[in-house]
Amino acid sequence: MDEDHVKNEHVEEQETKTKSHKYILFIKEYKTKFLIGGGILFICIYAFGCIYYQNRFMSRTTINGMNVAGINYQKATQKIQEHIDKRTMTLIFLDGEKEILTQENIGFTFNQNNDIKKEIKKQNAFLWFTHWFYQDNMTINNLFIVDEKKLETSLSQLKHLQDDYQVAPADAKVQYKDHNFSIAKETIGSKIQKDILIQKITTAFQNGETELNVEEVGGYVKPKTTSEDESLKKLLEAAKKYCDVSITYKTINEDVVLDGNTLVSWLSIDESGNYYKDDNEFKKQATEFVKKLSKNINIIGKKKTFTGAHGRKINISGGNYGYKLKQEKEVEGLLKDIQAGKKGMRTPVTTGIQASYDNGGLGQTFIEIDMTKQHFWYHKNGKIVLESDIVSGLPSDPHKKTPAGTYYIYFMQLNRTLRGEIQADGKPEYETPVAYWMAFNGGIGLHDATWQSRFGGDVYYTRGSHGCINLPLKVAAELYDMVKVNTPVVCYY
Repeated sequence: MDEDHVKNEHVEEQETKTKSHKYILFIKEYKTKFLIGGGILFICIYAFGCIYYQNRFMSRTTINGMNVAGINYQKATQKIQEHIDKRTMTLIFLDGEKEILTQENIGFTFNQNNDIKKEIKKQNAFLWFTHWFYQDNMTINNLFIVDEKKLETSLSQLKHLQDDYQVAPADAKVQYKDHNFSIAKETIGSKIQKDILIQKITTAFQNGETELNVEEVGGYVKPKTTSEDESLKKLLEAAKKYCDVSITYKTINEDVVLDGNTLVSWLSIDESGNYYKDDNEFKKQATEFVKKLSKNINIIGKKKTFTGAHGRKINISGGNYGYKLKQEKEVEGLLKDIQAGKKGMRTPVTTGIQASYDNGGLGQTFIEIDMTKQHFWYHKNGKIVLESDIVSGLPSDPHKKTPAGTYYIYFMQLNRTLRGEIQADGKPEYETPVAYWMAFNGGIGLHDATWQSRFGGDVYYTRGSHGCINLPLKVAAELYDMVKVNTPVVCYY
């Protein structure tokens, strides 16, 4: 049995070897045929590709973002032209609003004399298969013709390019607010740089883009100075050191404030870009400031508006009432306050008389004389406490007509004799004793006039005074007890 078993195994082994040999021979025979067939097929496909892409764009090819893979020059041209003719450009503005430009009003037309055919000729058809592995994004710059005048006209008609929308940018600056210095950041504003925007629209259109963010492409006018500017930081440092001041002047028109916002402009700068305080420059600037301030402080003879009896707004000019700024002294005082870092009101160095900066400089306590109505009112703390008819100067005589203007009582006396000009015979024109004398304009004053039989109306046309304001005796006595030297007196017609 053992011998038979050995024989069987040997026979089986021989048969297996025979089958394996036959299979190897079979594989060798057909492998050769397969390789030959595959090679022939590859050559055919490659040859077909070389021929196919002679006049067509390679696979995975775009022109200015438009897919032209596998199409010839004519079809590519037609496709691109149709795409350009239908294209729109959406502009996104700073406020988030959008406006659309069409191809027609943009002023772009397809350029028939373009380089599409040249781009096809540049292709190497023998390497057509390599385009399976990468994207070929071509850019052709002469696909269209730009009518810049038409584009500019179309842009000018957009809402966001109208004058109402053109807000200029603001540079970052050193500001003084709430008694503190800081850097106020720049703001972009909404003013369009039209030339830049035209350029960016043209480029975006060329690249196949359909949307353009005006801010991102730099279409707005930019501020020249930003909060990161080193010179601004240096200015802030110097401002805190030299300009931390807030001085307020009260005037009859409005408060005038000199604070750090102005003083930073008085600083000087050296060659290294460092800011410092130059005393001569500060004095020069302070002198100029005080000179301008004087226009608000000096009200003598100038037009004033005050509220009179019954709430009437009255304009008046002339007279000697009010302040006049002593400019040199004021400059000295102002520079000392700046040096000390003053914060608060400053009383200017002046000459003259002025009760207040309110109510045209008259304040709420004053004598009001209406020479047309031949009536006077005495205002005290905003209320009328005394009034009466009067007789003023003779209007037909320029030397006797009471002058209009704002004055003040500069002298008061009981039981005074009023005397006129000395005549040729050495005697005064008149000598008239009065009980109550309140002078406000040279030889003109308010006083009692017992010789007048009546007051008010048209009496002054025939029995007018030499310029003084005649009052009934009782009224003159009351007024004399109420007023004092420097009380404002305003006369008007």
